[in-house]
Amino acid sequence: MDLVVGIGNTLRGDDGVGARVVESLPRDVRAETMTVQQLTSGLVEPLARADRVLFIDADAARDSVRLTPLRPAAKETRLGHAVSAEELLLWTLIEHETCPPAWMVSVPGRSFEFGEELSPETQRAVPVARRVVIDWLDGRQQGPMNEEEE
Repeated sequence: MDLVVGIGNTLRGDDGVGARVVESLPRDVRAETMTVQQLTSGLVEPLARADRVLFIDADAARDSVRLTPLRPAAKETRLGHAVSAEELLLWTLIEHETCPPAWMVSVPGRSFEFGEELSPETQRAVPVARRVVIDWLDGRQQGPMNEEEE
């Protein structure tokens, strides 16, 4: 089973784009989907059960949608309130002696102020990110990829 995780707070503008992309997926998508405000230790169990994992998150440093393969973090860190996807993968490996292949869809984010609206740039990126997720689920895209490469 594939797992698609949309990350971000929908009450903080572009930070909620991960959830928006997940919500835009077709209802018949063949994957488990979830949205979270941040990555925490509570995701270790779902990750351990997944065949593949795709994270979707806003990235203020990006100018385009990007799909990037992930690896577990190189060293053990203390599992705190929120962790990176790579740290979460490492903790999954440590606790379960297995870790699914994982990727990150980074979506440009510009405005992280209080509010539910996405910035115009991030709103335009949602359909692009949705297509990347669907292609990944269909096995057509395994990364890395910039939206300019489409």
